[in-house]
Amino acid sequence: MSRFVNVGSLQFLTKATHGTPEAREIVLNELDLALDSAKGYGLDLLVTCEGVESYAQTVDTAESTDKPGEVLKRYQAFAKAEKCHVAGSVKLRENGKVYNSVAFINRAGKILGAYHKANLTWGEIDNGLSSGQGAVVVETDLGRLGGIVCFDLNFEWLRHKYRELKPDILCFASMYHGGLMQGMWAYDCQSYFVSALQFNGTGIVDPFGREVAVTNCYTVFPRARINLDRVMIHLDYNREKFAMIERKYPGKVKIDVPANIGSALLTSECEEFSAMDIVREFDLMLLDDYFAESIRRNAANRK
Repeated sequence: MSRFVNVGSLQFLTKATHGTPEAREIVLNELDLALDSAKGYGLDLLVTCEGVESYAQTVDTAESTDKPGEVLKRYQAFAKAEKCHVAGSVKLRENGKVYNSVAFINRAGKILGAYHKANLTWGEIDNGLSSGQGAVVVETDLGRLGGIVCFDLNFEWLRHKYRELKPDILCFASMYHGGLMQGMWAYDCQSYFVSALQFNGTGIVDPFGREVAVTNCYTVFPRARINLDRVMIHLDYNREKFAMIERKYPGKVKIDVPANIGSALLTSECEEFSAMDIVREFDLMLLDDYFAESIRRNAANRK
């Protein structure tokens, strides 16, 4: 069955100077204005930028999930008022250590868990932050959410962990864009990728790494309606069935075949059946299964 959700992200724009005494108050006021600007759109998920924890918090002012401070309380209030999940950047203290984190908050304002940045920069380590243990996926009523922070995007070991966990949406809080890495993560994890950055390019990328909605000179608040009831399939041994599927279920199944990649994104656009139901009915081969079988056959062929 179709699972349409409305997602958005906040670009980090600040007048604060990093490390100055007044930076915290400036950023908190700016965060209030940014959250207010995101109200009323019927969002199911909002992602905020790493700049919030970087500018507004120090190791000494880190918060905890059992004792929320000024940053977490703002996220919780927004989530509760808008009935929206928040993936919010925050410094978190846990078991005596402080992390650069993404906190996941549900529609009722409850903190479900947090991802701690696993790959810190050298400067963050020198400043007393601790490195997280790895990938975290949180179950929500809209889907499975995973967190990534800035420098993380450069490390394939973390991406491979997320690929195993199969998130529906990767929430990227960052002061770094990542360029082609965003698309690599989205395609490798077969996930939507929602980034909150400090500059244009903030926004939503689909599982093929294509921009769905991003900030530019005309768009300041990127948001999009995406369908999480999806499967990725290779064209080999599948595409001859596409016309049959579309004729049997006109308007109820969407098969998106971009140029040059060799695979397709199939989504259910109705409430009658899921994308996986179509896979089973027409005996389609999932992308992961096709690649796994190709590895097996090649290994056997080498012997």
